[in-house]
Amino acid sequence: MRSKSGKYLDTRCSILDTRYLMSRAAKLRGGLRTGFTLIEILVAAAIIVTIVSMVYGSYFATAKSTDVYKVRMTLSGQTRKVLGQMARQIRCSYVGKIVERTDSAGTISRGKRKIPESPIRYFNCEPDAHGGEILHLVTTNGLFCQEGQADGLFDVTYKFDKNSGTLYLSQRRFVGNPDSLIEKRNWRPILRNVECVELDFFDGKQWLPVWNFIKQKRTLPYAVKIGITSRVGFSPPNSGLGGASPTLHYGTIAFIGCSGNQGRRTSSETLVSVSR
Repeated sequence: MRSKSGKYLDTRCSILDTRYLMSRAAKLRGGLRTGFTLIEILVAAAIIVTIVSMVYGSYFATAKSTDVYKVRMTLSGQTRKVLGQMARQIRCSYVGKIVERTDSAGTISRGKRKIPESPIRYFNCEPDAHGGEILHLVTTNGLFCQEGQADGLFDVTYKFDKNSGTLYLSQRRFVGNPDSLIEKRNWRPILRNVECVELDFFDGKQWLPVWNFIKQKRTLPYAVKIGITSRVGFSPPNSGLGGASPTLHYGTIAFIGCSGNQGRRTSSETLVSVSR
């Protein structure tokens, strides 16, 4: 028979064994749970994806706006340059003497008919002309000339291709012959991404959309109003992609010095407007 003290010891040992087993079972359960549950992983992944998309979206928008700004600044500089070149050439327009002869030898006498030589159009603008030629003039201001070749008269023609949005320039030495007797022109692109080119001519009383040198009694206009509209990211009209990008409009007025323009300034001012 056990004594009371022995029974107490057995009871105490059994309690300790039970606690030890419970603590070991808890340690075993804790040791088995070393990872994350599926729900925790999905929540963490969703948070990471949201943060990355926000950062990338902000970076992409910033990079795109920077590229658009660079393109706009480049196009703005090119358009201003071309506008200034056109204004300088128009201000330096030249008209030669109209040569006339008679239908018989000798000086012109009463009753004899004056026969003008083949007309040379020193200054002409017909926007609807065949080939897209919008302005033709003879000027003393030549572009892209080599050193020592900038003096003299130049036969200059501007052409605008609406399909490609490109403004072209043709320049050659003026030899005093009508265009029909001169070889084919060589065209040089000077500005791209052009939506339209507008020209108006002041005859001393009103602004005219065209200037026919023969009909205007072989005279030069008093002033020429030039407008160029460029589009950032221009797309041809038949591509179906136009109309989404902002447009830049540049305008200036060039006063022609040799057209009897007394009291008027011969410089030009550039006006710029932006539409989104």
